[in-house]
Amino acid sequence: MAGAKMKISQEPAGSKVQIKDLLAHMDPMIYLAGTADNTSEMLAYVADMDPAFHKLELVKGLRKELRSRLGQAIENRAVDYLEQHKGKMRADNPVDVLVERIKGEEIYNNFVNDMGESVKKAVQDISEHFDDEIVTGMFSHEEDELAYNASPNGSNESSLNSSLNQSGLLFLHPAQYNNIAQGLLSKKDSHAWNEGLNILISVTPGEPVMQDCWPDLKKGLRDCLLEESHEVFGKSLKVHCKLLTSQVQNAVKEAYLNLLEAVAGFYMSKKHLSKIPLKGEKVDLKPCGNIIRILKVITDFQKELPLLWIRYPERYVDDMVESTFSVLSLHVGKRDSTIMNVLDMLSFVDCDVFWFRRWVHGQWGRNKTFSAMKSNSTILLYLVSYCIQYLENCPETIDSGNSSSLSSSLSSSMVSFLRFIQNFKLIMAIISSSDGRKLFPVNVPSREELVTVQGMIQMFIKASCDSKMSKEVVMEIRNQLQKYCSRDEVRSWILCDAGAVETLLHEVSCLEDFSEKKDRKGKDETNISPLFLKTVLSILQSILSTQVGQRYILLGRKRKASSKSGLSTVTKRQAYEVMDLIHFVLRSEKLNVHLKKRAVSVCCFLLSSPIGIHMCLGHPLIESVIGHLQKNGSKQPKNLSQGEDLKMEETLCLNESQSLPLLSALLSTYKGISLLESEGILSLVLKQVLPQMAKNGKINQKILSCVCTSFEGSSVIGELGILLPYWEIICLATAGEEPGQQPQKEEDKEETLMATLAPLLSVTGTYHGAKLLFSEGGLLSHVSHYLFSLDETQEELHRMALYILGSATSSLDSMVCLQTSTNYQEQLLAQQSLFSVDDGSAVIIDENSIIRNHILVKSYLLGGSGERILPPLIIDSTSSIMPQLFSSYPPPKDYIPEKPIRSMHKKQNEVWRFLSDTRHGLHDIGWLNHCRKAVRSVVVAGEDIKNWLVMDIIERSVRILLASTEELLPGSPLSDKSTTGTSVAPTSPSSSPSSDSGQIPMPPEYSAPQSTAENLPPVSEAHLAAVELVLRYGSELQLLTGSGGCKDSLLEVLSFTQSKILCSNPERCDWFVMVMFLISGGNVERCRNVLSHISGLLVGGILWPCFSDSLSVTHELLPGEVTFSGIIHNAQLVLSIEIPMLFSVIQANSSCIWNIIGEWIRCLFLGVLPWIEVCHYVIMVLLQGPDYAVYFIVAFLRHLQKIIIKYTGNHKCLTLLQTSTITGWRIGEHLSFMEGLSRRHRRTVLPALISSFYNLRHECPPRQL
Repeated sequence: MAGAKMKISQEPAGSKVQIKDLLAHMDPMIYLAGTADNTSEMLAYVADMDPAFHKLELVKGLRKELRSRLGQAIENRAVDYLEQHKGKMRADNPVDVLVERIKGEEIYNNFVNDMGESVKKAVQDISEHFDDEIVTGMFSHEEDELAYNASPNGSNESSLNSSLNQSGLLFLHPAQYNNIAQGLLSKKDSHAWNEGLNILISVTPGEPVMQDCWPDLKKGLRDCLLEESHEVFGKSLKVHCKLLTSQVQNAVKEAYLNLLEAVAGFYMSKKHLSKIPLKGEKVDLKPCGNIIRILKVITDFQKELPLLWIRYPERYVDDMVESTFSVLSLHVGKRDSTIMNVLDMLSFVDCDVFWFRRWVHGQWGRNKTFSAMKSNSTILLYLVSYCIQYLENCPETIDSGNSSSLSSSLSSSMVSFLRFIQNFKLIMAIISSSDGRKLFPVNVPSREELVTVQGMIQMFIKASCDSKMSKEVVMEIRNQLQKYCSRDEVRSWILCDAGAVETLLHEVSCLEDFSEKKDRKGKDETNISPLFLKTVLSILQSILSTQVGQRYILLGRKRKASSKSGLSTVTKRQAYEVMDLIHFVLRSEKLNVHLKKRAVSVCCFLLSSPIGIHMCLGHPLIESVIGHLQKNGSKQPKNLSQGEDLKMEETLCLNESQSLPLLSALLSTYKGISLLESEGILSLVLKQVLPQMAKNGKINQKILSCVCTSFEGSSVIGELGILLPYWEIICLATAGEEPGQQPQKEEDKEETLMATLAPLLSVTGTYHGAKLLFSEGGLLSHVSHYLFSLDETQEELHRMALYILGSATSSLDSMVCLQTSTNYQEQLLAQQSLFSVDDGSAVIIDENSIIRNHILVKSYLLGGSGERILPPLIIDSTSSIMPQLFSSYPPPKDYIPEKPIRSMHKKQNEVWRFLSDTRHGLHDIGWLNHCRKAVRSVVVAGEDIKNWLVMDIIERSVRILLASTEELLPGSPLSDKSTTGTSVAPTSPSSSPSSDSGQIPMPPEYSAPQSTAENLPPVSEAHLAAVELVLRYGSELQLLTGSGGCKDSLLEVLSFTQSKILCSNPERCDWFVMVMFLISGGNVERCRNVLSHISGLLVGGILWPCFSDSLSVTHELLPGEVTFSGIIHNAQLVLSIEIPMLFSVIQANSSCIWNIIGEWIRCLFLGVLPWIEVCHYVIMVLLQGPDYAVYFIVAFLRHLQKIIIKYTGNHKCLTLLQTSTITGWRIGEHLSFMEGLSRRHRRTVLPALISSFYNLRHECPPRQL
């Protein structure tokens, strides 16, 4: 723009460029009508009315020339004047005297004549080449002259238009208007026409419309538009433009309708019909310049009309809209017509149909527009027919015609192309809304069947994949389809419903069948068009950018995935075809970088959903990516079985920057992290992805939290020092020194602080993340300094450190680990005592003491809703009355709610009656089915199952399951021995179910491991802290029936399981053993027997996290894989199908809620739910099957739906789930929902959940970990 201004300023005075600059500052309608012949009049008005008059380039040029040519003469005259009068004052004005003398000299007259000739020549040049200078400016490039790209309406330097609209030059008598009308209606009286038009230009806009003779004036103006005289036509068009820019509504409507009638007049008269170009021939724009200029004015007005039409009377809008489509329908229905219709002519002016898209942007405009189109149905018929005909006969190349900038002709192929682009975009704009789609189907004579929306889209898809189609057509179709469905769920479904995906994949398969001949090096002998691949990938990318598109491609069907069969009948064919295409692109050495990036983007969309991970993670593409990483990372791949070496030879041609999005997609899923870790490349991938993210300025918080579920991943994060910058940002934010931060209010500052703290809170949501953060390789020195500091100047950082500790202690594993490593309880109690009153009985309440109190209560008292009163982390208006703060353990009794008074009448429920009645009966699968029914009836009724009943159910259920080979864990001692019976009877009948001896009759040839308390290895310090916590909980609930020594008994059971059952010492606390100890009432023998035998069941690997972690010695399992890659991943899968909105909200949350759920699963929801619900969880998974752990999570998240949706996208959601008490959960209220999930998804979830237990290490070489 600066260069263009410099170019104008260097032009000579009165040049064509300066005249066009003057026109560019006028109203667009006047500009388009052509007013260069009134340059002197324009300058006079601007000089009188516009304070920015001196900024016009023409004025600057004239002044510059004036100084250059008359400067010396004026100076000489001034000197002579002063010498003549010798300083004496005279009555006359010396300036007037000098001006008169200068004007009398020949040099002044020469200057005026020269400037006049220069301006006249420039104006004549513009008028003679008006088509090239103004009308055909749309065919010029952006770098052409400034006048073409000027935005007259956007200029703030001229107020001439408003002046002309508000004050007229002449006020005429009605009789004078009658005379003008008569003159305009006279035939071939050019003098009368010019005189009348000049007067109409000068009068107040809108005044002629109010005259009684307006019908005659309108007809006369319309006749002038049909005249061949450029002068008459230009002045008439100028009158119409003035009316269109006036503020008089009726004048605007009448001018617009008259222009439309003028366009129709070209088609109604044989004389003017000859000026309309013929179809299929080269078009010269000069003969049809007048109609093009009229159409340009019309389309410019149409673009602005939606901004103002609500200000017009509705009948005015109806008239304008209906008249528009009536004119557009002219000559449309004539099959034998050889001339272009109005729609065809519009393609020269606005082939992008901006006016139409603006008309249908709002609902009100859509109603008016589509109602008018429905009345003129031939328009849509023509649009559809022409597109079909053009695509059937499309030329392979499009001749742009004469490339000269002065040429105003268009080749026949270019004309046809412009017509197609306009009609195609009109169709796409119509089908973009539901009202427009109602206009279909269309009965095209050349087609046997009706043309539907789906049929049109399918036709466009096929055309975009046709190798014989011209490049320009393919690019236009591709771009429009890509814009059509990108990020729009409804439009994406329309494309899918039209078979767009199937059509694209069919075209790809045809080409791939043609290019299957490959040499042994894996290089293609044939070439596939990059344009074709870009088209396919672009459309697939837009479809996959929506959830509807992802589900359609992944599920391969139109019906809902939550149908009766779930995912069990879904084939991977369609998803694998897309992955095959991506694999082909990434293997090719010839394709460019942009195509590979687009292919990776499509792959990332596929892998962004749990369904995509479930279906596509086993595709050879993922194997190739892993092999590519292993090769580049100097890693030795796993030993390949015979026949797999060919796959490894087909390496990917993919650089590091191109692979980063794909690796990021894998790192944001638990399955992907597990896969990378099992292949030994997780560390390599993290060292590629995380530094690049840090370089770009932001690390994905979700990836960070997901990686922290892995020990190896958290170690790499500590090694790279990822967490330290987050703490530094927190320090800057508390000091108010964060870069780019503006002064904030106190509430906004608090919100900013919590937002900066959110990444660290998401890290502490996992055990490995919390352990990393409070380690030397993490932030221990930084956080602990402020956490245990008493410096009053660091109160905000102390509060941030308390928030981090509060988040970390929300996981029981993290809580006991941090207590043993940092001894935070004693430190916080000491801080509370410093703020206690004189007698030490109470603590002063402030923000930090409230957070400390929350942490102290949470880490001392265990329990769910109704079992403890957990004080809030933050006091707000919704907080209830908080009990008294304390400075020493135990906390006041106010934190333990009063237990309800039990009824003296003991009501025996159905479970008790069932166990009593079947005590001496046959215990087989039939018994198990009846037990399930009894438990279901009790749970649905809202009744509790007593602790000793729960233990009896577990004992007898385990006894039955051990007799079934399908329920046995592969690799366990039982899996190699066959049982001799299908049912087992109890060996020690007793008078009541609770008086069983505790010995479980085992199948033949199997005996439980025996051990004594002597020589058992000691447990870890973390286990000791956990034992204290659990025993305190059990004593409070009166679950332990022993007379003493419960701690030693529990430690004995823990030592026994670690030495005799688990394959390795657990890194984390064994909460399942402690829960079973409480269920057994402290009975060591019963607890040990159940633990010994549940370890031989598949369900034991699901319920017992520490046991499944220890299986990494004997099975192809990773620690935590069963919890996160198994239970959590399948819960994501089911939730995304059953409750997609809730799943989307959880995924949109930057903090990973799934990590918290995973930690709750590991502790069997101990401390999250009431004890009875913990028991219900155990027996429900044991009785109903391992997959019920997944359905329990889905139902539980549905219970928390209101909280999650309320705080969607807010860091408070994570904090609330970590620090609040979950209330209102009863499994009986959700059991029907869980049973429905089981019916639909068991055939998918159960195999996926237990498949990892069938990969034994002794059958294959150990991993390279």
